[in-house]
Amino acid sequence: GRLMRLRRSRVETYYHKKRVVEKDSEGSTRETYGTASSFEGESWPASGKVQAQQYGQRLNYIRNLRISGKYEIKPDEKGRLHYILENGTDIQESDGICLFVGSDREPDYKIISIKPYRMLTLEVEKL
Repeated sequence: GRLMRLRRSRVETYYHKKRVVEKDSEGSTRETYGTASSFEGESWPASGKVQAQQYGQRLNYIRNLRISGKYEIKPDEKGRLHYILENGTDIQESDGICLFVGSDREPDYKIISIKPYRMLTLEVEKL
């Protein structure tokens, strides 16, 4: 088959921020995000029958994000999967992505699904 190559014109730099859950002295938790690490990829709006059935009314807030380059899958001690990019970026569900905001801002999307295709593909939802 034809090799799926990202169209250079659509490739952009995005930023991943690891979700960090912190407990305060009262025992309530809050989510923050770690430092930004950059990656290249392309993003486009969710569409099609499968995604429409899966997300319904939320469809308009969801985008697909395909990441350039190789990756490895490593489970942690709790069996949760980590998707490690070549630059060491460690991606998991619920992490933040800066799609339309700079790396210095809070993420504007969060990862809701990870598809381990030949090119790592994420479904992200607007925060």
